[in-house]
Amino acid sequence: MQSIIRAENVGFAYTRVPVLENISFNVQTGDYVGLIGPNGGGKTTLLKVLLGLEQGTGTVSLFNTPLDKFKDWHKIGYLAQKSPVSASRFPISAEEVVLMGLRGCGSNVSVCELKRVHEAMQQTRTREYAGKIFHDLSIGQQQRVLLARALVSKPKLLILDEPSTALDAQSREMFFNLLGELNQQQGVTILLITHDTGEVGKYISKFMYVDKTVIFFGTKQEFCHSAAVAKQLGPFAQHTIDHLHNHHGHCPLGDDCETCAHGGRAHA
Repeated sequence: MQSIIRAENVGFAYTRVPVLENISFNVQTGDYVGLIGPNGGGKTTLLKVLLGLEQGTGTVSLFNTPLDKFKDWHKIGYLAQKSPVSASRFPISAEEVVLMGLRGCGSNVSVCELKRVHEAMQQTRTREYAGKIFHDLSIGQQQRVLLARALVSKPKLLILDEPSTALDAQSREMFFNLLGELNQQQGVTILLITHDTGEVGKYISKFMYVDKTVIFFGTKQEFCHSAAVAKQLGPFAQHTIDHLHNHHGHCPLGDDCETCAHGGRAHA
């Protein structure tokens, strides 16, 4: 498989205070990685370093190209935790917000570009909002419009920072179902910071636990076994997050699961 994001000994510090240290991992084609960890653990900073928005130490490669030489930004869709578009009261339509995702679009928009905008909005169930003022939409509708903006260039990689913040339960479920479809049906690689592990856990293929350094990176099955994760979260939280246990408390790992072996019950 192709390496989509490779980090080797990445570090970052604010005014000499370390935020990230010795971060190394390799995200491959088709991975859906849930990036979790405590508040202040450096997750958002890590995404910014990976995208070149902050200058860290170590090396980062995107699509097997060193970050400082990477030019194919259309391959990457990024949804930040706080979008300046959401904060603005400028009367811009939802369609115009999505159009912003096509780099280099000026006032002369082609029929082809408009078609891609409409396809992205159809994909995110936001086509009906095309002519509406973005600021007048609900938070959940805005997030889906911003996701359409991230998707309009047909990226191979999606990077999202807490996209479900402030969403209601229905909007959150719809949002994560859509991401699952993008990954499973279209092969889009996803790196997602989230605290919504209950919703996203059924779709992701790998977990990354970051607290200034990488505590864990691997599959959900490996997460379930990890002593390092159990030390950080406690075994019950560990098995709730991994989403391997069904609603009857049954674990597919059986006797190999430490929580089950000690009589614990964990629910997805």
